[in-house]
Amino acid sequence: MKIKNMPRFITFLIILFVIISCLTNMFINKVFSHEKEKYNNITVCQGDSLWTIATELGGNINKNIYEIKKLNHLDSSIVYVGQTLLVPDNNV
Repeated sequence: MKIKNMPRFITFLIILFVIISCLTNMFINKVFSHEKEKYNNITVCQGDSLWTIATELGGNINKNIYEIKKLNHLDSSIVYVGQTLLVPDNNV
């Protein structure tokens, strides 16, 4: 490599480093973004279903059902009266 091309190479390395740093930061923020989310505990009442609970949260019902099942390690959509569930706080 010739000396006259050295500044271009260093500039390229700096730009590459900045891009990789930004992408890494975005990835880390995405991975740890769940820490910023807030959750509420609810108690299942007579007549409640996962569908009605997800509907009351607002937003995308299917996404809410998925989140509730994931947060509470549920294998099915069956919930029981008196059961306490962790639900995402969509008001955040």
